[in-house]
Amino acid sequence: MALVLAVFIFPTLVISWVIPAHQISFTTGLMQAFNSLLTHFGLGFAVPLIAIALAAGALAGMMSWLDGPSEGLLRIGREQGFLPPYFQRVNGQGIEVRILAAQGAVITIIALLYAFIPSVSHAYWIFAAMATQVYLIMYVLMFIAAMKLRRAQPDHPRGYKAPALGLLCMLGALSSVAALMIGFIAPAQFGHSNPFTYAALILTGVLAIGIAPPLLLDRLRRPEWKAANGGAGPSRHC
Repeated sequence: MALVLAVFIFPTLVISWVIPAHQISFTTGLMQAFNSLLTHFGLGFAVPLIAIALAAGALAGMMSWLDGPSEGLLRIGREQGFLPPYFQRVNGQGIEVRILAAQGAVITIIALLYAFIPSVSHAYWIFAAMATQVYLIMYVLMFIAAMKLRRAQPDHPRGYKAPALGLLCMLGALSSVAALMIGFIAPAQFGHSNPFTYAALILTGVLAIGIAPPLLLDRLRRPEWKAANGGAGPSRHC
């Protein structure tokens, strides 16, 4: 926990120390800080190298973000019948190409919303805030699930048993809820934007992206959609 706090807090403080608050960009704030610091110390030539390294890291992160959710969706879709057989099929290498294609289509549609928001920086922040809100909702659910499983299955063998699990989960859930509420507050860089409009926009996005799809999948699932092998492993259908 201390390491996570240090990784996220101290670099943020450095950025706010180097770049005036009214000049920080949501999309390029990190590069602004690198450019200011490296130029100050006569190392401006390293700025493009830092940019390339950040781009490579972002690409690697994007690949894992694409693969993880799609694989999890395939497994739960097969085990519980959440997905029609069309989306359960994989290619010869066991890759869920149809789910990935659906992901690409949905993300493309969401990306088109950039055209309706005047500032790219503001659009980036809004989409990032929506994604964070969805993650926080999942964290709250995981904390609740952990407490419920500790009470319902106290003797189940586990690789690690957290001490004071109830207290830890309560603190985690409260922290997540607090962060969730803060996410509905518009940053100062949004100027004189209506705070209620901003909160309504974030709430609409969270409902459309993070809450409606799971409820819809649960509503539409069919027992006959369960895979014969129970999702134990990837099939080799083309």
